[in-house]
Amino acid sequence: MPPTNQELSLLINPLVPESVQHNNRVLTQLHSLTSFLLGLTAGILALQSATGFIFYFLGTVLVSGLFHLALLYRSGGKGAGGFFPGVGGEIDGLVVQRDGIVKDAGSGLRRNAWRDVWLGGGVLGEALSGFVLGWAGVGGVLR
Repeated sequence: MPPTNQELSLLINPLVPESVQHNNRVLTQLHSLTSFLLGLTAGILALQSATGFIFYFLGTVLVSGLFHLALLYRSGGKGAGGFFPGVGGEIDGLVVQRDGIVKDAGSGLRRNAWRDVWLGGGVLGEALSGFVLGWAGVGGVLR
């Protein structure tokens, strides 16, 4: 039975589970800390309702963008695929020929690894609750 694209991807460019866990932990801590700081700032600025959540959204986009730029710089332009598994850990464009030779016809990057940076790390979960906690706490104290 021939290996699947996911198995081939992990053989060609392996990801160490401990390293992926560490990277996810760092990303979660970054998003949690910045979300809480954004919440404190929104409370100090007395932002209310939709303007506060727009502030959170823009701040999160800025932080994720800066983190992605750091990954691009660190990986020599390859992006998040060297640090995060993406969807299933598969590399885009792997083609297995009839004689069993594997050709890399694509970019060589992991499929949708950018989603781990932009949407991972609790952006819509833990980090959002930290934002609301900081926002409501400081807003309540200042009023």
